[in-house]
Amino acid sequence: MMFHFRRVSTNRKLGPMPAVMASQATCPSTCALRGAGCYAEHGPASIFWRKLTAGDAPNQVTFEQLLHLIRALPKRIRWRYGTAGDLPPEPADVVALARANGGREAIVFTHGRRYDTYRKAGALGMHINVSTDSLAEADAVLDAAPDMSVVTVLPSDHGRRPTHTPSGREVAVCPATFSDRVTCSTCNLCSRPRPRGVIVGFPAHGSRRRMIDRRLTDA
Repeated sequence: MMFHFRRVSTNRKLGPMPAVMASQATCPSTCALRGAGCYAEHGPASIFWRKLTAGDAPNQVTFEQLLHLIRALPKRIRWRYGTAGDLPPEPADVVALARANGGREAIVFTHGRRYDTYRKAGALGMHINVSTDSLAEADAVLDAAPDMSVVTVLPSDHGRRPTHTPSGREVAVCPATFSDRVTCSTCNLCSRPRPRGVIVGFPAHGSRRRMIDRRLTDA
């Protein structure tokens, strides 16, 4: 399990903020996107991610080194965890990451389902979003854990319009998807609990978006 810490991201959608990539060893085996449309497995970031996963990436850091880097961040800063990869597989490590975060505005997503661990992280000031791969799955997560913040994937051609899950829950499309004036560094939609439990939807993107579109159609 290795990590890469970038003090200032050059990604257009993220904006100029600290960002962390985690190796594939952190990804849950249950993630529906593994080998089936995960953007990190293809495209420009995939080469570096494979090197990180193999333990052969430049400037890679261990988990303990990552904690030190997070602790050293300015107190009033927003940062992104997991531009690829997921949270550490051990619950104690997730809690350690939340402690190192120290209440900073972290943008974190996970395909895991360890709700009690995410609640502990939230109590320490690190908000975690639970990623789902369809509107129906978003409903299932919130039926099981109504206090979770949920995000989901939408068809690549969904557009800007808001939508609802089969159970009627509100889904707002990520504002950075269609506007160059909005980035993760300027938007706090995913860094804190959302009013009324609004789900954030991300239209499928990347070179394998059509694969995701087909899966959503068949779901």
